[in-house]
Amino acid sequence: MPPRPHKQLRILDALREADERDGHLPDLSAVARAFAISYPTLREHLAALEAKGHLRVTSRGPGRSPRVRLSGVAAGVPVYGEIAAGLPTGAYAEPEGYLRLPGVGFALRVRGDSMAERIEDGDVVLLSARLPQRSGEICALRIGDDEATLKYLEWEGANPPRYRLRPHNADYPTLEVAASHVRVDGVFRSLLRGPIVQELMTDGERSS
Repeated sequence: MPPRPHKQLRILDALREADERDGHLPDLSAVARAFAISYPTLREHLAALEAKGHLRVTSRGPGRSPRVRLSGVAAGVPVYGEIAAGLPTGAYAEPEGYLRLPGVGFALRVRGDSMAERIEDGDVVLLSARLPQRSGEICALRIGDDEATLKYLEWEGANPPRYRLRPHNADYPTLEVAASHVRVDGVFRSLLRGPIVQELMTDGERSS
């Protein structure tokens, strides 16, 4: 089975955060340990990210870790298409552009009104590619392999068997889903609304 896209986003975010904080990327073995995955699995994730243009991996010879260079770091926060704020549907596309904003993370366009009046149809939400720290945070979620939605993620206990996916708009139902079927892509940080979105958008292209 290929690596799940949601973990690729978290790995990319961790690399960008380390580069911004320390001025260099962490050792790849340390990255693998941090995500509780094997080194070969990390290399699969890096190969997938390289194929999407997020980074470049260059061999340094037998027995040495490859050199990894991030692409588009100066371009800003990537916008990964749409996420439903309604009934779960669809999946994220490739980045449609970048927001000229500092920091790390990613952005999604909201479609639907299940999170209104807090988050409206057409808003762009900025997210951190991490897991929620407490019940009740707004998260970009995948149900199964394809369905994606933006909801409050709620649970009880240390190892909950089920999650509640709660809308902000009372006209929509709260969904209960087996915890094993839910994958978190990111946690809500802030949003952009109106003409400012297009003013900040760029295609993210830059020379290597």
